[in-house]
Amino acid sequence: MDLIKETENDDPILKFSPAALNDIKETWSYLSERGESVAEQLIRAILEKCEFLSQNPKIGRERNDLIINLRLFPFKKYNIFYFPAQSGIEIYRVLHASRDTVQIFDDVIDETK
Repeated sequence: MDLIKETENDDPILKFSPAALNDIKETWSYLSERGESVAEQLIRAILEKCEFLSQNPKIGRERNDLIINLRLFPFKKYNIFYFPAQSGIEIYRVLHASRDTVQIFDDVIDETK
């Protein structure tokens, strides 16, 4: 996907986990059924919000109940989960708000056992 770009030069760090990249691609695929411009518009908005978060890593709500140091920032109908880094963030997941977040994170924990 050409819209996703990670950090360059002195910009705050903005990285995406493989799961986050997959979430974004799945969202684009789903929305593109209604029209590629609709999908592109939402993905651009999400990515712009991710860039904003990389400059303001403490703005999201802590979700230590899911994973230690994880933060959540709701945006439109999506939840952006991320980890603050020393000078930026790593986007961990981008999930539709209707998804069962607790179950998704429980599944990740179960996979690591």
